[in-house]
Formats: sequence, structure tokens, C-alpha cells
Amino acid sequence: MDEFSSNQATDSHTLHLNSNSNQVAADDATQTQTQIRSQSAAGDGSQAEIITMDASLYKAAADGYIHALQQFPEVDLQTQLSPKENSVLHIAAQFGQLRCVKWMLEFPWCSSLLHRQNLKGDTPLHLAAREGHLLVLRALMDAAKLLPLDIESGIGAEKAMLRLTNKGGDTALHEAVRYNHSEVVKFLIMEDPEFAYSENIDGGTPLYMAAERGFGKLVEIIIDNTHTFPRYTGFTG
Repeated sequence: MDEFSSNQATDSHTLHLNSNSNQVAADDATQTQTQIRSQSAAGDGSQAEIITMDASLYKAAADGYIHALQQFPEVDLQTQLSPKENSVLHIAAQFGQLRCVKWMLEFPWCSSLLHRQNLKGDTPLHLAAREGHLLVLRALMDAAKLLPLDIESGIGAEKAMLRLTNKGGDTALHEAVRYNHSEVVKFLIMEDPEFAYSENIDGGTPLYMAAERGFGKLVEIIIDNTHTFPRYTGFTG
């Protein structure tokens, strides 16, 4: 989906899903009926309490209703998660709600959500890249650039976010290539042209995926904008 069509969906204030997120988002929204408490393993191996998202909060984030979101305490906006463990930032990013995403990013509590991963390991950046929401991606990257350096890697928070992989081994760039979002692919590469993207769990690099699918324009974009020699490996190496 191009950003232009995404904006049209936002303006109409209706919940329009494209084909690759339709069932996932529908299941997520359907399950979000009551607010319950459950236990989930935290990143350090301990058990962290998860508050499942209220259905009205999910709808407000998906539809981009800022006024409705303002009725919730900040602690709910920061901590409530959908059954798929999507935060409000995940949801707004997935549905291309640019104004809503920018509004959230103005608050300090939202910085912790930029790198947050859902059950499948996807960050808000992954979901925005998958759906082709270029302007949302720009907003997320701009916000990440204001954060401190990543302590472990010593790189900027925005590059750490770009290089983060989900449980399938995919970065946001892998997702953008998979769904043939050329402008998104170019943007993501130019944000981190020195990085040599590795294979996902299926053995595919972004370049290999583009070539395998016959996305010639993406192949050109990747080769022309990557400073390091892009890795061309796939299922057979």
C-alpha cells in the first residue's frame, strides 16, 4: 500500500486492512474484548505482568482517534497490549495512522515502545514497513534518532531498530522487500547503507528475496544504495 492510499484511509476514519494484514489484525481486534491480566516472560527471563488491551483502546489506535486516546491514562497507553502483544504504537503504525503516531511520539512514555517486539518479534517499524507506510516509518526513525546510543552495540538507537529481527529473522527491510514497497526499501537502505543484511531463517537476504520474486526495481535500489556489497544468498546459499 502506498502512503497516499494510507492517508486516504486515515482521513475516512474507517478501519481498512490490506490483504497481508487482514486476518492477523482481525484476530487481534476480536480477541481484545476484555481487560485481563496474564504473565509473560520478560527479556531478562523473569515474569512480567501483561495487561491485555481494552477493545476501545485498540479501536482508537487503529482508527487514529487521538481524542479517544486522550481519555486513557498514560500508563494504559504505555502498558496495555493486544492479545498478539501489539502496543498502541504497533497498532497505529500498522494502520498508517500518521497523525496518531506523531502524537504518541511526542510523549516520553512512547520511547520504550519504539523497540518493543510483539509475539512474533515485530516492532512498530516492521509493521509499518510491511504495510508500506513510508511517512510513518520516517516518523518512527526521527523519534529513534533522538534516543541515546544503544549501550550493547554502540550504535544509534535508530540503527539498532533497523537491524532488529523478528522471530523469522526478518528486519524491517526484509518485510518491505517481501511486499515490494520500493520507496520504503530505498528509505530504509539509505538510513543504514553500511549494514550488510543477513539471511532470515529461510536463508534469504533482502537482495536474494527481491531477485527471487522478480522485483527488478528493488534489486537496482538495493545494489545502487548499499555501501557494502549486498549479500546475495538464499535457500541454497
